[in-house]
Amino acid sequence: MFGLRSLVALLLVLAGLPARAQEVPLHGAALRALAVAADGARLASGGFDQAVIVWPADLSRPLQVSRWHRSAVQALVALPGGGFASGDAEGRIALWPAGGAIAPDRVLEGHSSAIAALAAQDGLLLSAAWDGTARLWRLADGSARVLEGHAGQVTAAAFRADGVPVTAGADGTLRAWPEGAPPLTLAEFGLPQTALAALPDGTLASAGVDGTVRLLAPEGTLRRLEAGHAPLAALAASADGALLAAAGPGGGISVWVLPEGRLRHSLSSAGQAVWALGFSPDGTRLFTGGADGRLRTFDMLRGLALGAEPAPPAERRAGLDLEGARVFRACGACHGLAAPAPGQPDLRAGPHLAGLFGRRMGSVAGYPYSERLSRGDLTWTPETVAELFTRGPDMVLPGTRMPVQVLDNPDDMAALLRFLQQATRP
Repeated sequence: MFGLRSLVALLLVLAGLPARAQEVPLHGAALRALAVAADGARLASGGFDQAVIVWPADLSRPLQVSRWHRSAVQALVALPGGGFASGDAEGRIALWPAGGAIAPDRVLEGHSSAIAALAAQDGLLLSAAWDGTARLWRLADGSARVLEGHAGQVTAAAFRADGVPVTAGADGTLRAWPEGAPPLTLAEFGLPQTALAALPDGTLASAGVDGTVRLLAPEGTLRRLEAGHAPLAALAASADGALLAAAGPGGGISVWVLPEGRLRHSLSSAGQAVWALGFSPDGTRLFTGGADGRLRTFDMLRGLALGAEPAPPAERRAGLDLEGARVFRACGACHGLAAPAPGQPDLRAGPHLAGLFGRRMGSVAGYPYSERLSRGDLTWTPETVAELFTRGPDMVLPGTRMPVQVLDNPDDMAALLRFLQQATRP
């Protein structure tokens, strides 16, 4: 069975794959979550590069880039009043003001494992986490009601049309948590559920690892929408409930018209896994994000992607070592080869590599280095880079936040060094 841990493992693999579709804003690693503000003027995206980025609706350029989180951002939701909430792999939830900020207004702590999903309504925030619990937070004072009952990870959260919190889990169940009453098991599907969407008529849509979306009506009747056999990881409904979209690590996006359940669009994701979906408030556009770190926009009237074909990635430029470019893909998830243009933020999780050889460690202006790298007591040369990836960053630079990667193939190491000498030369 393709379980949730397999989904996460697949995400880590796919995060390093190159993009092959329209040129749109880019995270430094896989994009895991997005949320659209109620007025449609802004949206936020978060991912494995630990960044929360706020964009205008046209995705023209970032309005705010924050790297406050210390781990992957796995959940986002728009808050009443225009702010956002983000949840990370350490179990922390950050509340961001409507005007944007480098650091959150408040942090909600209580979960002991990764936040899987967030939902918000009327001063309440519902969080689902891999620690087997959900929490219902009162935003006014930060107090929380702990919701326990799932067997295993709680993977999805939503507020039903009547305001009752609902969760789904790896145990295959949908559970409701009415105030002042015992929790209710609404359905038992027998397979892990990965995403939830609440429709205005009271119907709950639940996505599963079997590629099926299940529609549970208020009176208990059940319908199925088939998106294929690949697991699903993301689900979104338009505000009026007329459109429902689902996607997952297999790539591609299915969009149905409701209540008929007729497939309206089968959209291409350029071969990329899709991990996040969100409709514009009027339902005319669908935003998507996934393994290549890119946000995409689809016109729901025509079923077409908006955007232009990108220029070739820097690692594919003529004259560069192709084998080295292949090896560099794992590094390219976090590091750009060139410095950003003046006045533009660097959206990668790590510092750029322009002028790498001969540069002292921890010397890129404005980058928030760990204490170990900020000492600057090492100069990057082919020899020191080779040592870093032969012994591992954790051994060469104890205390670094760099991911632990070891390159034990001498030919790959030689190709990587050739490529870096060519591609990072000032």
